[in-house]
Amino acid sequence: MKKENNIIDAGKVDFKIDLANNKKSQVRKVGRPAHLKTADTAQQVLSLSIVGTRYEDIALMLNISHDTLTKYYKVELEKGRIEANAAVAGTLFEKAKQGDTSSMIFWLKTRAQWSEKNTTELTGEGGAPINIKVVTGID
Repeated sequence: MKKENNIIDAGKVDFKIDLANNKKSQVRKVGRPAHLKTADTAQQVLSLSIVGTRYEDIALMLNISHDTLTKYYKVELEKGRIEANAAVAGTLFEKAKQGDTSSMIFWLKTRAQWSEKNTTELTGEGGAPINIKVVTGID
């Protein structure tokens, strides 16, 4: 607790003390009230995160800032993201195993580092090097 100019900082609420009259009055700080995490809000965040809802949208639903969301619900957000990715990856893997060519190609490109590379080589006439003539306009 700090004491300056008859104001004691006690965290969220300041008390102003009039030393002459021995009176104490409460002074409310400006800003949003502190967020209280509940089991219901934690479940709501997890449910929204599992289906891929953006963090900004989840924060709007709870009427809190993005920073407050990540501060209080980091575990739920990460768990939801991981579960969603695992579900989609499982479905992709099953489709690839069943012979879906697009799924197979996507899986191999992202998980097995396969890639398609197109190379273009430029040569002059008959495979000779390209002749470059620089025209400067100065004789």
